[in-house]
Amino acid sequence: MTNEVRSYDAVIFDLDGTVADPAGAITGGMARALENAGLPVPSQEELESFVGPSLFFGFSSVPGVTEEIADNLVTEYRTWYVAEGLYQARAYEGIAELIRDLYDAGVKVALATSKPIVPATKIIENLGLTSFFTALHGAEMDETVIRSHGPGKERIVRAAVESLDTDPARTVMVGDRLFDLEAGKACGLVTVGVRWGFAPAGELEECEPDAIVESAAELRGMLFSADS
Repeated sequence: MTNEVRSYDAVIFDLDGTVADPAGAITGGMARALENAGLPVPSQEELESFVGPSLFFGFSSVPGVTEEIADNLVTEYRTWYVAEGLYQARAYEGIAELIRDLYDAGVKVALATSKPIVPATKIIENLGLTSFFTALHGAEMDETVIRSHGPGKERIVRAAVESLDTDPARTVMVGDRLFDLEAGKACGLVTVGVRWGFAPAGELEECEPDAIVESAAELRGMLFSADS
């Protein structure tokens, strides 16, 4: 990073679809759990639309899946994901470097994900990024607690904001789904949608974030300004 100065005091990142490319582990794991239960597997596009909130809500939308079945599917998925799936995650091009440069510039960096905090923390560790985050916030490991809050993630984002202790107007929420952007807006943050994640066509536009970016380089251009 040369001749750049920070434009904001803090940046909160979503995980899957924003920082980490799951490399098909999430959708593949969902398909695997459904197949093992003898249930129909939705299209890849529909599976990708499940990525964001707790997978309980995605599984529950599959025809024939009751609440009890959804719980069992989540349990099977998590067992496989923690043992194997999370190790497939890779940082999207340019994102790891951007996070390191934000840290070096004195920007506070936090994670706010609907993924349970234990696997989320492990992914950040595997990506070699732990030391660059001021705070990591994720969902509880108890699925019943997660479900009681619904698919939104305002509580998780708000916890991240409070831990950073920065002016919301100078804090950015970066995410790939409406859940990220809606939570950011509710907390008074600057909101940025990223194109490389799992949002269905038109979802980012409907959320009307402050910006939508196509690449990590474009995001960098927003988070830093040239030092003239």
